[in-house]
Amino acid sequence: MESITASSNSTSHPESPFSIPHEDIAALCASEGFQVLRRYLASNADNTFCPEHDNCDAKAQETWLLHRDILHALVMPVVQLFKRATTLAEAVLCTRRPEDLELAFRGDARSAFLWLQCFLADEDDWCRTRGCPACTTTATLSTESHIRLTIAASLLSTSPSSSPASSPAPSPSGLSLPPLPHILPALREALSSDPFWGPDYWPYLLSRANLLSAGVQALISECGNLEALVACRPPAASPPRKRNPLPRGTATGELDSDADGPGTKLRKSRLAKRQLRMKGEEMELLKRRAWQCWAAVAMPADVRRAVSGRGDKRVRSLTCP
Repeated sequence: MESITASSNSTSHPESPFSIPHEDIAALCASEGFQVLRRYLASNADNTFCPEHDNCDAKAQETWLLHRDILHALVMPVVQLFKRATTLAEAVLCTRRPEDLELAFRGDARSAFLWLQCFLADEDDWCRTRGCPACTTTATLSTESHIRLTIAASLLSTSPSSSPASSPAPSPSGLSLPPLPHILPALREALSSDPFWGPDYWPYLLSRANLLSAGVQALISECGNLEALVACRPPAASPPRKRNPLPRGTATGELDSDADGPGTKLRKSRLAKRQLRMKGEEMELLKRRAWQCWAAVAMPADVRRAVSGRGDKRVRSLTCP
């Protein structure tokens, strides 16, 4: 099964289940980019605790907020990458149907896009760290999918070849978030001590997270290719303007004085107007042929026929892709 759900015992800890060494916390908090992110979340995020965690002491609440901020720094760049990929897919396929956007990608990139599409549709609040900071942090251990995305995001943050997106609160000086490998030992320890998961699940979850991380890196590469394709696409033809008939007795191409303003304007001849119209029609035809050739290469014939002939909306989920 794609997503394994943990018991409620793993989400009722009075303190954060993650234990990050103090030296790692100090190094992380010394990062100027992470400080900018924390100030942004302190001013714009929902920092109120639910009744269950509102009774915690001030030190415990500070720990919850810190771990929530680390989780936000991990997951939000992946969310921003998916948003960028969705926009590019809509532009390339000329459709906003969510069930068709995966066709803009291929291979591991398509698998990663589809996985993120399903997960974000179900867990958008957690991915954006909305709500009680303590509940958001403990929800990381709630399902296999949460753990898998957290591990994959940590692996992506340490990979020199991948840069999913910028911080949600980018600094004018171009600050970036530091690598965040600190969550991996803490997450492994939390899973080992959890009564539901235990120590035997870590190798399986790590292997699944490595597959997702590789797929996201492929998705980053595909987004670069789609950006180049969209940039080369010719602009949409402007609607034809209403043609004003020439006054009787006016020669073709004759200078016509402007009674409402100074100077003169050149009235285009009928031949010039026809040539401009034919040029626009030619560009539109070339654009249509280019997109048809691209679709023939990117989509198999059976998939293209299935997409064009399907009238019902296709619903995706992590358990039934």
